Amino acid sequence: MKCAICGMIVDSIDEAVDQGWTPHFYDGDEEHETACPSCTEALLRNGDDGEMEVMEESRRKIRFMEEAQPDPFGEHLLLGVVVSEEDAKIY
Repeated sequence: MKCAICGMIVDSIDEAVDQGWTPHFYDGDEEHETACPSCTEALLRNGDDGEMEVMEESRRKIRFMEEAQPDPFGEHLLLGVVVSEEDAKIY
């Protein structure tokens, strides 16, 4: 399994369950595949309907792995996460 946000990979579904991966989540009406525990904690919340969703302040601002374009110069993938100055103080 691969995190739809950061690209982290886990070897098996059992390992993902043990580590607390989110099986799917929404960004508005768009459904996305799995999210690792770190991305879940930092970017997702439990929505009013009980489904996991991107936090309001991050909605429509994340570039998901399935949308990422391959690097024309090699095997590198550029990934960026925007964190507010206030949130950065937590880390």
